[in-house]
This record gives sequence, C-alpha cells and structure tokens, in this order.
Amino acid sequence: MNMANQSFGIDIGEKYTRIVDLSYDNGKINLLSMGTENTVPNFFSDDTEKSIENQSEVIAKLCSDLKIIKKKVNIIIPDSQSFSQILEFAKLNEKELLSAVRYQADQFIPMSIDEVVLDIEILKDDKMSKKNTILIVASPKKIVDRIEKAADMAGLIPDSLENELSSFGRFFSEIINKKGAGTYVAINFGFSSTSLYLIDAQTSLILLTRTVKIGFDLFLKELRFNFELQESKAIEVLRTLGFEKNTSYDIPTIVSPILKELLGEISKVIIHSKEKYALPVSKLFLFSHNNNILSMDKKLSEALTLPVESLLIRELLINNPVSQSFSLEMPSYICAIGGALR
Repeated sequence: MNMANQSFGIDIGEKYTRIVDLSYDNGKINLLSMGTENTVPNFFSDDTEKSIENQSEVIAKLCSDLKIIKKKVNIIIPDSQSFSQILEFAKLNEKELLSAVRYQADQFIPMSIDEVVLDIEILKDDKMSKKNTILIVASPKKIVDRIEKAADMAGLIPDSLENELSSFGRFFSEIINKKGAGTYVAINFGFSSTSLYLIDAQTSLILLTRTVKIGFDLFLKELRFNFELQESKAIEVLRTLGFEKNTSYDIPTIVSPILKELLGEISKVIIHSKEKYALPVSKLFLFSHNNNILSMDKKLSEALTLPVESLLIRELLINNPVSQSFSLEMPSYICAIGGALR
C-alpha cells in the first residue's frame, strides 16, 4: 500500500495546535513535517472573532514554517469539545437509523440536538445478529463554525473534521493493529480531560469510550500551587523529573490524589471489560500529554500491574530527520497522525 496523502492533519488541542504531513508506504509512516504552536488561549470558549483570527494566524504560521503547500486539511478537535457514544442498533434503513440516532443522542448530549453537528460511523455490520455498532459523535455547531472559519482564514480547505476518538480509532486499526489479539485500553491523557477507549484487538473495534475531567492541567495546577512555580517552570519540572524517585520536588506525593482518581477511572474500564464483555485487558497504550510527565507510563504500570506502553511508535516510522528530532514527542502527535492518514 502506498499512500501519498493529498491532505495533512491539524490537531487543534486546548493547549497546543499540532500539524503533521506524512506519506504511508508498505506499513511504514514517513513523516514529512511536524510542528507545534500554542493554541490561542480559551479558543474553544471565547466567542470573539478576534480569537478566530488569532488562531488562523497560528495555523498559517505553522504551515509557513513547515513549508506545507497542501491546501486540504483533516482537522481533529479534542474529545473534551465533543460528545461520543458507541451504541448498538437493530438494522434499520437510513431514515430510521438517523431518527433512532437523534433520539439516543438526546440522552447523552447535554445541549439541544439542534445546536450540534451530528456525525455517525458504522463500526460493525453484524449480518448474523442483524445489528450495527455505531459511533455517534456530536460537536457544538459554534465550535465547528469557529474551526472552519479559522482554517478558511488561514487559506486552507477542511476535508474533514473529527474528534480524537475517531482519529485514534483509524490510527489503531490501520497502523498499530495487524491481526492482533487481546483487549487493550488506550489512555488519551489530554489537557483538561482524559479519554479511555476499550479496544478489542481482534476486530479493532472500540467497544467503549469514557471521558473524565482529569488532565495534564490538574497536575500543573498542583505543582504551581504547592511549589509556587510559574507555569513554564512547572511544565519543565514535570517533563524532566515527573514520577522519578528522590528528586528535588516530591511530585508523586503532591499529585497522589489526582493520580489515585485517574487510576480509579482506568480500573473501572478494566473491570467493565471483564464483567460485560468477558475480555480481560492485557495491555494499556498511553498517548497525548503523557510525554510531558516523565515516567508516567512506568507509574501507571506499577499501580495497575499491567504493561503500559507510551506510544512512541518507533518501529512504525521510517527513520529520517523528522522522526529523529520528534522521537520523544511522538505520543502527543498520535491524533494528528491519525488525521493525516485519512
């Protein structure tokens, strides 16, 4: 399979905006260019035109710095700015399915269905049981409009817009999982929230998704408050010391309540997997902001007594100057890579 993409990926996160341009050849990812800039503060909650303009400048600068001349782009938004649910439906015609989806969506979207953009994807069509497994993703219209405007002002043409769950699902099924076996939990450790995806490797299906309000920003706040640090210093301390023992800052003790809460949420998904699906979890994947906290994978592995792999994906990359210089940053680019693969 040789895939020279006509488009590239932009992951507009709450803290950072990341761009990836790549080609995919014979099971290997060839990273052509990658880069990060800070997302405009409060871009998702600020209703002003000014913040759209500022974000378009961030995107345009990244494209210019990285010498990206492609105009088509696949955009990823955070799970925290969307609502996702995986549901099973009896086989219906398109009209009936849309009606059923709208009714179900009403149950898990905390706003009027008319205020969101609804997207559905059939994950599995089971001929035997005559049932479809469907991913429903809904994003507030005003956020979709803001993102499309920012892209347009940066001179780009959005080819697609999806959330992190959708992007990671593609990345997992097309790149990581080659007829694997076992059950995994992917931990998308985000800025203001963490998403947990339960995956059946045999089918590459995400069986369950759950987003909890525990993210990198809580760890940052604890350090800033307890050690009276500026944000940039707190970020540096987490990156360079993290969960290592006997350091000048006792980070494990300070962040212990947050970590305990996060571990509790992960454990719930592991238990649910065993009880509901009779699938014991064999491994966990960690990506997104985890590379901002040293040894987070080791810490989670110790606590959960299961292997936890930080998605550095070295064995999947063609060795070149881009993959070398971003080798330690790779977990934070997973969703942008998934977008670029579209």
